[in-house]
Amino acid sequence: MLLPAALFGVGAASAEPAPAPPGPPTTIVVLDASSSMKAKIGSASKLASVQTALGQAVASYGDRLSFGLVVFGHRKASNCADSEIVAKPGAFTAETQSKLLAKIKPKGQAPIAAALNDAAKGTLAQGRLDIVLIADGGDTCDADICSTAVAMKEKTPGLRVHVIGIGDKLEELKPLSCLAETTGGTLIVATKADELNQGLATVLDAIVSPPPASPQTAAAPEGIPALAMTGALPLGTAGVQPIDLNAAPAQVSPLRIQAEPQQQSPAPESSPSSPQGKKSAGETAVHKSASPPPHDTAALARPAPEAPVVNRVQSVPIAPAVPGVPAPSRASAPAPAAQIQLPVPVTFKALVSEAGPKLQAGLTWRVYASKTAPAGGGYELLSTHREAAPTAALLPGEYLVNAAYGLSNLTKKIKVESGRSIEETFVLSTGGLKLAALLPEGGPLSGSTVRYDILSDEEDQFGNRQMVLRDAKPGVVIRLNAGAYRIECVHGDANATVKADVTVEPGKVTEATLKQTGAKTTFKLVQTLGGEALADTKWTILTSAGDVVKENAGALPTHILAPGSYAVVADHAGVSYTRKFSIESGEAKQVEVVVDDGPTSAEDLKALTDPPEPPPPPAGGVVAGESAAPSPDAGVAFDGFSPTRPADPNAPLINPGILLRR
Repeated sequence: MLLPAALFGVGAASAEPAPAPPGPPTTIVVLDASSSMKAKIGSASKLASVQTALGQAVASYGDRLSFGLVVFGHRKASNCADSEIVAKPGAFTAETQSKLLAKIKPKGQAPIAAALNDAAKGTLAQGRLDIVLIADGGDTCDADICSTAVAMKEKTPGLRVHVIGIGDKLEELKPLSCLAETTGGTLIVATKADELNQGLATVLDAIVSPPPASPQTAAAPEGIPALAMTGALPLGTAGVQPIDLNAAPAQVSPLRIQAEPQQQSPAPESSPSSPQGKKSAGETAVHKSASPPPHDTAALARPAPEAPVVNRVQSVPIAPAVPGVPAPSRASAPAPAAQIQLPVPVTFKALVSEAGPKLQAGLTWRVYASKTAPAGGGYELLSTHREAAPTAALLPGEYLVNAAYGLSNLTKKIKVESGRSIEETFVLSTGGLKLAALLPEGGPLSGSTVRYDILSDEEDQFGNRQMVLRDAKPGVVIRLNAGAYRIECVHGDANATVKADVTVEPGKVTEATLKQTGAKTTFKLVQTLGGEALADTKWTILTSAGDVVKENAGALPTHILAPGSYAVVADHAGVSYTRKFSIESGEAKQVEVVVDDGPTSAEDLKALTDPPEPPPPPAGGVVAGESAAPSPDAGVAFDGFSPTRPADPNAPLINPGILLRR
């Protein structure tokens, strides 16, 4: 009876579930749908060629890779946040690819950095992720994609970014090379549709068959020098064999990749005449892509020897051996590696106020060096980011970071320490200001006849204010730093100006409505009262103090004037005619100057244009601010008044605003 029990024991042990095999590698395709993808490659547009190649690739590799899709530049004509996760990993399949790709049309800019961040969303820090970027140029939104790649690699060591550059203009593709170099990915340049198909197959083969853990070295093909390395590579960084994107296409020596023989069945010994059997004495093994089953690569077959050559950067785990440098002896101790300062990922985010919310769009981040240039050129701008919460790769040190949200901005000095990623939060204390104006009778005032200027609250010693925003648009929310401002609303092209002081509170919108008091005034020079206006007349409108308000020429000039007393001079045929008049708030008026009343004498004209100075204040009166110093028993005369010698209450204050300022 022991034997059956033993057998049952064996059966029970063998029935324990085995660990589940890992799923297919996650591969996110990042597709360029910017306006430049409308250009032709062969007989079709770049985007159409990519859509065809992607459809075939997803159908061929869908059982071995879990595809996702991120597209940028396809929704807005000019929007640096135009990046969309079209399909999550596993949702971009042979069944869905046709529908997903068909709706993509080239339209806008190329926010590559934002798209790469979207592609990496949801990835575990220790997980493996391959991103395949298909684009025809660099980021057009002033983002530093190289720093973005460094930060992403630091956060996810298992990340590789493979790049398929489309086009024959290597200078436009050069900014993409750092993505593959930084992350240990593959760079391929495709100038034709068949090279695009082969390039996709090469990249996907490399993802399906990752390099083994054992160290390997790379044999540099003829025409490409070995990459010299003088020190140890940083952790998580692979050596690469770069394409010289500075050279012309004819000068680039392509790297030919051959399939590695299957290890299950040893390859027959090559004959001496076979070119594959020839090896140089110093040649070592190259990491190569495994040959996929024939039925999986029917649509993306490998090219024959006469097919177009694919240019690529092949990642290798270690640096190639440097010719002429002997290998170190095992007995001798290795020399200490040079200390390498690695960039540190720094993430920025901004809040409207202390209570929030977090801003999701509309931000511009600028990173400056913390010290001015020796030549006195100001602070050096290091990078610009337009994402809401960007991550910049910064070397240890101090920096000045400016966050701008409309006209609201904040600059902070940050310190980056080695090996410690940080997140900086900027509380902008932003408020909104919405402007509007009314006519004297209460109706809305809009159109091109009204202008708004926003000025600072503070004045300099001459009474001048700093211009914050000239010609502000009414009816829209203007984002400003919280604080006090002076608003000036000008109606027309003369002196109809009203002013108001407003306070903008953080996290709130302040609506400022200014009521105009000016009146529409028309001028005409007539022979007799009520007659026809005479042409060829030059007009000068003066205040009662002789200041020029407006000059014009014509038969019937019209201006909006503020309430007050005025004089007008009409020059016609070398003779001057004048008339005094006054304006009441909101009352339209027509001022007629009559020729039959006679010309104005030179003395009367001078009295209008250069009136005498106003008389001095009455005896015994004082101007505010000029009183004698107060006695010790008196209170502090902060406003210029004295309890023993009161000032003239009708005299002007030196600066009335100072009484309200604390």
